[in-house]
Amino acid sequence: MATSEKESMGKLRDLKNKFNYRQFFMVAVLLFSTVADILIDYVHAGFNPAIFKDPSYWIMLALTGLSIILVTLSVRDFFREKELRENTEVVETQKKLDIAHAELMRLDLTTSFEDYVNTENAVRKLKAYRAYIQFKLSKITKDKSRAKWQKLLDQAETDIEFLPVRGNTIKLSRTRHIKYNRIRIATIFSRAERTNSDDENMETNEQAHIGNLVFRKLFMLFSFSIAFSTLFFEPNAFAVAILVNTFTKLFRTAMSVYLGASDGQSFVRGTLLSKMKLRLDFVQKFLEKEKKERCVAAANTAKAVE
Repeated sequence: MATSEKESMGKLRDLKNKFNYRQFFMVAVLLFSTVADILIDYVHAGFNPAIFKDPSYWIMLALTGLSIILVTLSVRDFFREKELRENTEVVETQKKLDIAHAELMRLDLTTSFEDYVNTENAVRKLKAYRAYIQFKLSKITKDKSRAKWQKLLDQAETDIEFLPVRGNTIKLSRTRHIKYNRIRIATIFSRAERTNSDDENMETNEQAHIGNLVFRKLFMLFSFSIAFSTLFFEPNAFAVAILVNTFTKLFRTAMSVYLGASDGQSFVRGTLLSKMKLRLDFVQKFLEKEKKERCVAAANTAKAVE
């Protein structure tokens, strides 16, 4: 009995390894389109513009949209957390970050690390400001205007000290801001995440990632729901109409689950893991620098004593 159970579990594991979420999605689309194509022959569907005047239509449409978002985000959060716990590379990288943090505390380097971060932020701030001025220069053809921006570029290193920072932006005026990749110590060691593809940016900006999921990936699914919600079926085809609506809801749910699961996993494997490695590399470089400096200082002290 135990052997047969092991064989069954082995077969299920093999089946799971053969199909990823993208393949599951393709199978779901194929099954739905096949079933819908068969059932539609038995249903006489129509369209009545009067439904747009019915408040209950808009209420049901809003509830449908809300259910799509809730299912997708719930599944996304589940698979995101699952990936954080079970992905070996993510767990190992987080462990190394925790060790690096403990090492900073043990060697009493927190103040030095803060100075190191501030120095790096100053370099990045100047780099972003120079890039902004150079971009403006590349667009200007008039000599007078070019001279003005060239002067700003020449004295950028001096002017940058007087330009205030708000969040991840350099404030030039009330309406003009320049984005730059500012480093926050809390971001490096925080386990709670807040998609920028820039190699120097250590923040994942998960809110923007979710916004992209809701407004871009779920748009087609929501449009699909609107299209089906405008159809009505003749009374003599009531039973088949129920089947069509049922398959529509099942397909919508399957799509929501697929989008949520795939997005949650891809966020952790792609965006979050790459940022974690970037943070770890930044801290390790600082620790290596400090250890080398301490070794040199100790050697010089030993020579002086001799």
